[in-house]
Amino acid sequence: MAFNDTLFQLGMDLTRSSTAQKEDHSRAEFNAEVQGPVTSPVVEQSVNTAGTTIFIDLHGAKRLDDVKSAERATKRAVESLGLKLKSLHLDRVAGGGVSGVALLSSGHFSLQACSRTGFAAVDARGCAGLKPEVALLALADAFGAREAVIQRKRALSDLDVPALRVIAKAPRKAQRQRAQAKAA
Repeated sequence: MAFNDTLFQLGMDLTRSSTAQKEDHSRAEFNAEVQGPVTSPVVEQSVNTAGTTIFIDLHGAKRLDDVKSAERATKRAVESLGLKLKSLHLDRVAGGGVSGVALLSSGHFSLQACSRTGFAAVDARGCAGLKPEVALLALADAFGAREAVIQRKRALSDLDVPALRVIAKAPRKAQRQRAQAKAA
C-alpha cells in the first residue's frame, strides 16, 4: 500500500499508462559495427518546418582537449555538411575538453567535448538539406571515436528519427555470459 501511495504522490500510477514519462530501454555497446543502412532517411522540407537539426554523439573519442584539433575537425565537418562557415569560436573548458560554436551561413554548429570521459556532443542546424552521415564520418575520424550516433530532428515536430547508429560488438566474454544467463 505504501508503494502505491508513493507512486500516487509522484504523479504515477501502476494501473494506467502515462505519456508524461517514458523509459529509455536502449543499451550502449562497444567495438563498432554498423547496423542498418549507412544513408539517412530523406527529411523533406515543408512550410511547417524551419530547418533540420542533427545531433551527433561521439563515444571513446581522443584529442578532445586540443583546440587546434577540434577547430580542424569542426571545419571539416561543416564543409562536409555543405554549409558555409562564417565564424568559429572554440575554447578549452575547465576539467579538460573543448566547447565552442560555429556560425554558419544558414544555421549553427556547436561542439561540447569532455576529454575525461571521451565524449563529444555536436549539434548542427541548417535550412538546407544536411548530409549528417558525412559529418559523422569526418568527426569520428578526426577524433578517433569508438562509437558514433546521429539523431535527426525536424523543427516544429516531436518526431525523432535515428538516421545512423553505429553500435559496437560485445566482447566474447559478455556474449558468453548473456548466453549462459539465457540458458539458465
